[in-house]
Amino acid sequence: MELKIASRNKPVHIVVIYKDIKNVRLKVFPSQEVKISVPTGTPDEWLERFVKSKENWIEKKLQLFEETKAIEKETNIKSGVSTRILGRQMKLRVLYSKQKKVAIENMEVRLYTNCPEDQSAVNRQFDNWWRKNSKLYFTEIIDVLYPIIEKHKIAKPNISVKKMQTLWGSCSRTRGKVNLNYYLYKAPVPCIEYVILHELTHFLYPHHNKDFYDFLTIYMPDWKERKKQLDYEIVWGI
Repeated sequence: MELKIASRNKPVHIVVIYKDIKNVRLKVFPSQEVKISVPTGTPDEWLERFVKSKENWIEKKLQLFEETKAIEKETNIKSGVSTRILGRQMKLRVLYSKQKKVAIENMEVRLYTNCPEDQSAVNRQFDNWWRKNSKLYFTEIIDVLYPIIEKHKIAKPNISVKKMQTLWGSCSRTRGKVNLNYYLYKAPVPCIEYVILHELTHFLYPHHNKDFYDFLTIYMPDWKERKKQLDYEIVWGI
């Protein structure tokens, strides 16, 4: 099923995905795509009313991505492009060097390479650096927050960094694993802490029920504000 709304006098197509889930997930992507995941069997009439109620929110997200895509949505890594790391806006610079490395210097991400003209190699080098550093940082946060669930006899989970389409994080209780979105490394530290504690809480409470949110609120009373900042300010994509 596909729905439409009017945005800036242009039709916006909304892709509806039916899944075995309990909650509705509405996402607006930097590409201007809008997708909504809903429980299987959701009536069309309910969907239309829900989307209608979210028109203003969708419009604001589309406008935000339109304003920021020039500096934050870039397929190829090259000098002059901007991104965020831990909430801080930084310029990227590609420089020639016999020794390959990526370093943050003077609020710039400087990628040193012996083949700056090879765009694929530059992209891979940056991707490898991003994955390695984001995983190291996420691990530091988990080390700080893990004691919250450790006392409940939960083993410390392993971390995986993935490019996810609709989620900032997910977890597998049976595998003892937390998956974190590749682009979460762009977010401010409080937002990263929220996502990680959210996933750790799932090892105690699998579903988003009252017990889950009560537990989350005890250990992070301002989680709603952190979540709002994450959803409204952080653009997915480099």
